[in-house]
Amino acid sequence: MAAFGGLALTVGCPMDGIVPNGGVLVYRRSGRGRHVSNAAKKKNANVLYATMQAAANDLTHPGDNSKVVQVVISQQLFDQLFGDGSVRADLRRKV
Repeated sequence: MAAFGGLALTVGCPMDGIVPNGGVLVYRRSGRGRHVSNAAKKKNANVLYATMQAAANDLTHPGDNSKVVQVVISQQLFDQLFGDGSVRADLRRKV
């Protein structure tokens, strides 16, 4: 996943929404440390969300217990993925 514009998980919440180096905070779902289905694993690895609410509401299926985590991406990648106003970006189709 690091190949997609230098994605990096944040090590904590940024203070007052400030992200170092001009990055943008986005969200993804993660099954790390949890028992999740193969379908959820595939979706979690390939989908980013512009808002936490969008990530929380986009379950793979009714039993999906993946958690929402923060990710920092570059402004350029954010514009490429969410420039059309969408809140969900599937990396398999957009990058």
